[in-house]
Amino acid sequence: MFEFLPFRRGILAAVLAFSVASPAIAGGKTLACYQQVHQPAVYKTVHQQVVVRPGGVMHETIPARYGKVTEKVLVEPERLIARHIPAVVKTVHQTVMVRPKSIGWEWRHVHGVKTLCKVVHPAQYATQARTVVVHPARTVHERVPARYAHRTRTVIVEPARTISRQVPPVIKTVARQVETRPATSGWIQVSGKSRCH
Repeated sequence: MFEFLPFRRGILAAVLAFSVASPAIAGGKTLACYQQVHQPAVYKTVHQQVVVRPGGVMHETIPARYGKVTEKVLVEPERLIARHIPAVVKTVHQTVMVRPKSIGWEWRHVHGVKTLCKVVHPAQYATQARTVVVHPARTVHERVPARYAHRTRTVIVEPARTISRQVPPVIKTVARQVETRPATSGWIQVSGKSRCH
């Protein structure tokens, strides 16, 4: 069984150095033999969770939505208008007595003798034109119906709004090597004198 003596490393190193440096001493009686050994570091893999991106609150603005609506609009309301209708006239002709029948006296020559005679004057007639009203002038009221038109306009269907949502952190597991025992070196004694030859 080998005995690992790290605490004697300094002493043995000095002794070996002296032995190498003094060849006249070589070939003496062996008391003990030592061999230098190295033990590498021991590592193990550990898994650790790391935050790739921290969580938080994200605010997102959603723009407003618009649409088109067509509606019937009043262009001109219903109204009453007054319209003047002139009179309708016509010209008529009629015979009228200008002078009635009458009896009068007048001088005449009867057989060459001037004679006062009683005479009858017949009535005298003439044709006269006159204007008569067939339909008198009047004012009538007419109802004018309302006028409509169709108009298209843009309206807000849904107003703009801001929403907040919780964003969880992004976490991933990473593997890394950690040293559980550092590398060491030391001397062990070789048991048995036969091992020193």
